[in-house]
Amino acid sequence: MIKFGPSGNSDSFYADGNKSTLEMPKWLAQRDLDIFEYSFGKGVLIGKDTAAAIGVEAKKYGVELTVHAPYYINFANPETAKGEAGFRYLLESLAATRLFQGRRVVFHAGTETKQRREVAFGLIKERLIAFSEIKRAEGYENFIVCPETMGKLAQIGDLDEIIELCLLDESYYPCVDFGHLNARTAGGLKGYADYETVIKTMLNRLGSEKTKNMHVHFSKIMYSGKGEIKHLTFADDVYGPDYLPLLEVVRDYGLTPYILSESAGTQAEDAAEMKCAYKRITAN
Repeated sequence: MIKFGPSGNSDSFYADGNKSTLEMPKWLAQRDLDIFEYSFGKGVLIGKDTAAAIGVEAKKYGVELTVHAPYYINFANPETAKGEAGFRYLLESLAATRLFQGRRVVFHAGTETKQRREVAFGLIKERLIAFSEIKRAEGYENFIVCPETMGKLAQIGDLDEIIELCLLDESYYPCVDFGHLNARTAGGLKGYADYETVIKTMLNRLGSEKTKNMHVHFSKIMYSGKGEIKHLTFADDVYGPDYLPLLEVVRDYGLTPYILSESAGTQAEDAAEMKCAYKRITAN
């Protein structure tokens, strides 16, 4: 089933008097949203009891939790210890996901640093092949990890690279951030045909299962010649991209992704807008 929700806490969550993520599942259910992405951007800093309590609330209200692993993972780091530190960060994220009663973890694969891109990408592939074995050995074989398309040109994570990473293991599913793709292509997502090209490319190379059930991040993003600058809200009418053509492609191809809004402060409102739009176009 397709699901919609916010990544992170909207400003309105706090404006309504809420203080803790423990209150998030009920708050989202009241807004007819289905999913919430908990970001561990600065580290997996949550107690086991707290995470388990959030998981209970999520199940109670029918809201699924996903996790974003720490932002500083860099599997392309040429220093072995620093590159392989990503194994620990992903395992910690998976442990929290299990307590949340979720199954998906999103992560950033890495950056070029001062290496040639093909060298950096080669290191990432080697380490993700190794991590697939670690993941199984630690009992997370049924959990999905999602390398994300990235918005800055120096970051590893164009569409072709993410597809190639997802071919390394059956549990690696793509996180397609369409705002990032639009930013790194200087506004390349303009309409239905552009989104359809992305989906057809994934279907041809990844197959139906991973494309149909992909993870999606969506927001409008300001960009420059080097790619992403900052996230915006749906109120922006300069940078894009537009979500409606994406939803039309999702409908026409029978896809059931998890769609997370990453708007700047209006995540829940923009997720609800997308869900309402999807209901409207599928009712016709």
